[in-house]
Formats: sequence, C-alpha cells, structure tokens
Amino acid sequence: MSVELSTGAARAFADLDTHASIRHFLEREAELIDDRNYRDWLRLVDEEFIYRMPVTFTPDNPAKPHYDPNAFIIDETRETLTEHWFRRFEPDMWEIAWSESPPVRYRHFVSNVRVRVTEDEDVFDVRSNVLLSAARQSDQPTLLAAERFDLIARAVSDWCLRRRYVILDATVVEFAHMRVVF
Repeated sequence: MSVELSTGAARAFADLDTHASIRHFLEREAELIDDRNYRDWLRLVDEEFIYRMPVTFTPDNPAKPHYDPNAFIIDETRETLTEHWFRRFEPDMWEIAWSESPPVRYRHFVSNVRVRVTEDEDVFDVRSNVLLSAARQSDQPTLLAAERFDLIARAVSDWCLRRRYVILDATVVEFAHMRVVF
C-alpha cells in the first residue's frame, strides 16, 4: 500500500480550534507512550491503523525523496502492535523480554504541528516534527529526529489516529531498539 505524503501546498490549514484540539491529542498520545500506557494508547488508534517508517538514505539528486517508499524499518498494524510489540510488557513476559530489562526511558517532543483539511471534513492531514530521547540506566540519552505524517479523524468522543508514516532524519540509526511508537 502506498502512502501519499502531503506536501502542504494543495491543502488549506484547519481552523485554529481544530488545530489546538489535534495538537492537544498528540500531546496526550505522547504522554501515554512515554508512560508505557499502551492499553489507553490503543484506544486512540483506529482498528485499521497502519504505522510505517521507510528506510532513509541520501540520494544523489537533492530533489528526490530521502527515503525508499518500498523498504520499511517498521511496517505494522494495530493488530501486530498489540500482539507482538506490546505483548513484551505483560507480566508473564518479563523473564524473556530481555530488550526491556532494564527498561528504556523514552521522551517524545512533538513540535511544529501542521493540521490541514482533506476532502473529508472529519479527517485531517497532520504533519509534525518529533524528537525522541531514549535512555537506559545511567547511559546518556540517544536522540532521534523525524517528521511524522499522520491521518487523524474525528471519533465519537475525541480523535482517532488512522495512519502514521515516520521519516527519520538519520540514515544510520544508532538507537537502543526501534520497537517504539514514534
């Protein structure tokens, strides 16, 4: 499945109330992930959620994308996140979930949120910049920067994350482990 990334040129920005509400949603979402509260985070995610992170590289032509749209570091759905990623945090898995012992502390810094309208008045194209900090024990934090392309829709009582496409700034990733929701 191809994901069309918004360039922002063709779509108008959402009104300020919608922008503020979606920005608040993204801040709450980051807090849930940082607190490892994945059960509540999943309530913010659509049943058909897709989460992808393509491989980044430096092209010879600076006008070309700096990622490969057909090769992914992460290519997940709501189901695979639930059954494979988050399963490692359940009590019966602690003895064998070695990548989580000792646990990595994450902090998401979400900024430069841009909310644009789409053809559907209840769905918004949202771009943001994210800086992710990861630290384990007394190690110095490792930082990783990216741009996120989200599709966020109005739900019955709040917002719902339908799609997340993350493009890393780095082409060589030196990170504790990549099983983290950006």
